[in-house]
Amino acid sequence: MNCVRIQSELTLKWNCERYIRFLVSCLFFLQSFFIFVVLCSTLQTNRDEMFKVVVEVLKFSAFLVAGCKLLLIKLHRKSITNIRTYINDGQTTTGDNSYDRLELTNFKQRSMTMIRFIYGLIFIDMALLSIPNDITDMAFDIRSDIQPFMSHARNIYRLLFITLLPVGFLPKFFSSMATVGTLLLGMQANFKVLANRFHSILSQPFVINGTDWEMINHELKDTVKHHLEFWRHFKALKSLVGETFFLVHYFSIMSIGALCYICQDIGVNFLSFVVLATLAMFLVEYYMFCHFVDSFQDIANCIGEHIFQIAILMPHNRKNHSHYIGFRTALMIIWLNTRRGVSMDCMGLFNISTVAFLHVLNIAYTVLTFLIQMSQL
Repeated sequence: MNCVRIQSELTLKWNCERYIRFLVSCLFFLQSFFIFVVLCSTLQTNRDEMFKVVVEVLKFSAFLVAGCKLLLIKLHRKSITNIRTYINDGQTTTGDNSYDRLELTNFKQRSMTMIRFIYGLIFIDMALLSIPNDITDMAFDIRSDIQPFMSHARNIYRLLFITLLPVGFLPKFFSSMATVGTLLLGMQANFKVLANRFHSILSQPFVINGTDWEMINHELKDTVKHHLEFWRHFKALKSLVGETFFLVHYFSIMSIGALCYICQDIGVNFLSFVVLATLAMFLVEYYMFCHFVDSFQDIANCIGEHIFQIAILMPHNRKNHSHYIGFRTALMIIWLNTRRGVSMDCMGLFNISTVAFLHVLNIAYTVLTFLIQMSQL
């Protein structure tokens, strides 16, 4: 998967990583081509069978979106590399080394947990799809009356396009979640460090007593420098998140409703568990994007509280009036930029938040209702 590299002793010794990537990519393109051929055949011969059309359109759309996500990561490779370097170098510091190390450790642990979760989904789907059953054969159009001399071809088909489907598809589909999610977690850790830096200013005696305005000026300029560096990389990340979420949002609208339609059509059986697991994956991806973006607003509010307290604690008298006004103005500008800058939008269409997650569920229900009505015509 194309993502921020989180090295461990295992990955450092994994010499065959490049070959595995190549094999997975070949499998993905082979599966994509075959699914496209099956879709064209279904639209020509089984256009009136609503269930088959929905299944094939959904499979092809999923592979198409996965390809678009890969292309998006390639187009943003330079900005991804710059943000990754900024995160790994730990350029934003608070002066409290123990706190900085703790945030870096938490970031790596959470990133590894997310990536392990994706790998876990791959193995679970492989296990479910590797068990032969009639319902799965029907969904993937495997004929039960196949001739004996074609049994080997049928087994190869099952291996490549059913059992190994999660291996070829899921790493590509969730590559953007692994990449963008890890970058969001890394920038979140840096944002927390920046918030703690503002908090540490509150404990400085020269701020509370106003005894050393040159030291206050130096501390504030250094903090603003880190602040501007953070926002330069955060702006690039916002662009990547907005474009990626555009794909996630519109595919989720279609896929959630379509998967619910498939599930209610086939009833309770083995394949329905596979469909529900897939539905859960798409919902988790959408919610994780919304949750990660929402978390920045909480940290921004925390920075706002620290700035407010600093402005209150700074002493004021006629002698230091010009310094006092200058520092308060700078702090207010920082706060306004922070409050307005953390919000992310889906290419200008709407703001990304957990409210958007609830809204997409409502739209998906409308899609489900539309598909049920179409199947009854």
